[in-house]
Amino acid sequence: MISETKIVPDIIAEETEQITINKQKLSVCYKILKMLSVLIILGFIVGHAIITGYYCNSRVVYYGMLQYAYVNSAKIAVCLAFLTISLIVTKRATKPSSSAKSRNTTLIADLVANLVFIALLTADLVIFMKQFDNIDYGPLTIINGNQTQIHWYTKAKTSSMVQVGGDIYSDPAASHYHNVLVNGTNFNYAIEGFDQSFSYALPQETKKFIVMTDIHGHDEYLTTMDQNYDFGLFAGDYSYGGMAFEFSKTFKRAHQKPLILAVGNHDSVGQIDSLVTRPRNFYQSVNGVGFYVIYILNEESLWSAQRVNHDRVDEALDFINQNAHLSENDSHVFIVSHRAVYSAGENGSDAYFTTKFEEFMATTPLKNIRGMFSGHDHVFSAFKKDNVMYLVAGSGGGPLDGMMDMGARSWDTEEISGPLPEKDSSMMGYQHHLESFVTYTRTEVNIKLGKIVYQVRDHHGSKNHV
Repeated sequence: MISETKIVPDIIAEETEQITINKQKLSVCYKILKMLSVLIILGFIVGHAIITGYYCNSRVVYYGMLQYAYVNSAKIAVCLAFLTISLIVTKRATKPSSSAKSRNTTLIADLVANLVFIALLTADLVIFMKQFDNIDYGPLTIINGNQTQIHWYTKAKTSSMVQVGGDIYSDPAASHYHNVLVNGTNFNYAIEGFDQSFSYALPQETKKFIVMTDIHGHDEYLTTMDQNYDFGLFAGDYSYGGMAFEFSKTFKRAHQKPLILAVGNHDSVGQIDSLVTRPRNFYQSVNGVGFYVIYILNEESLWSAQRVNHDRVDEALDFINQNAHLSENDSHVFIVSHRAVYSAGENGSDAYFTTKFEEFMATTPLKNIRGMFSGHDHVFSAFKKDNVMYLVAGSGGGPLDGMMDMGARSWDTEEISGPLPEKDSSMMGYQHHLESFVTYTRTEVNIKLGKIVYQVRDHHGSKNHV
């Protein structure tokens, strides 16, 4: 007969050994989960560091991109702080002096906190990735002389093919971004990969067109405006970093109307330059209304692209004079330049450009110039000299700027009316000032019976007559 006193210690020893094995398994599981969570958080840190590095790259850096760099830097700091605290807690909990109950409670709480933090980081990543729409969108129709540039985006890399009647226009190169130049300005067409067909036609008579600028990738305001206009004129800055996806995203739901596109400083050194395929200086006529679109800025980087290039000023004004014959049959002619001749915004005027432009206006043979449209400053600003209207069309989506009030930059001044005092003489054209205000705007230009009426519609929908 086996002694019971011998069996009991054996059972206790086996149970103790099993408990030890279970503890070891739990310890291994915890270490694996902890290591995975640390690696995941480190992955987020590396990802945010890469994005921050891109935003701070000399090619794309500017105040609009720097704010994203600051946000990502803050996210990196939060991740590092959380990781540091978590590792300190783990180290203290695993000290030999810690009780088993206290150690287990602390480690479980730390693991739960890690999982919650990773869930928050994942949610933030999902929100970030939403800007890269995983859908096909377009087309966008851009007026190009007597031709039409059709632009669209596909989530998969494909070739570009457009059918117009019996004609096929194609580009075999695979891409997400597609540009096809089609003959004519009135036709029905189909795009490979799209279920529906499209129609395109310039108006037979120009009654109203809109002017917008400085959208900077924000399509919220653009997509809510009504479509009661013949075509749109955009004075540049469709993005912050000049990236193609920003350009396509901006116009993804605003492709119903023909567009004339100028290039801004944020567009000139990135991928958008390859999407807006016209020369820097060009003339476009639309049923008796003509536009000289000029470009006068640097192109080396976004830091320098906002500065006026004197040689390009001379080239642009020479281009208008040498091509004055192009507008002989147009009743109304406008000049489009991303940088303004006169502005109450914080960037204001460039002395060389303003002086040269005033000399040009005094000597040009053109007698049908009605106005000039510009952007760059994210405020609306109107000047009138010698019966020619000079409009800074305001912001179509980019963050609003301060104004120059009494020669000093002001974030509190929201509206200025009438000629400005001589104290504002640092602002060129101060005596020609009509009104300026800080709001998201688009300008509607109505042409009725030879009369031009400028209406400024802000983001609330109200109208101000200039």
